[in-house]
Amino acid sequence: MAVMATPAAAQGTPEQRAACQGDAQRLCGQFIPDVDRITACMVQNRRYLSQACRMTIESGRKGARALD
Repeated sequence: MAVMATPAAAQGTPEQRAACQGDAQRLCGQFIPDVDRITACMVQNRRYLSQACRMTIESGRKGARALD
């Protein structure tokens, strides 16, 4: 999970950043710029993530498993 215009922007793929930026700011903005805390917050609030964010995260996980 990541938020553009913060150090967290270095996390995730460009697709994940684009899809999840708004969710990260809305749900976890108080933790910016702490990437670890933003990530934990996003996991904790995953049921509130937008469909686009959830879909990009899930597709990223499937791709990562395929590389194993």
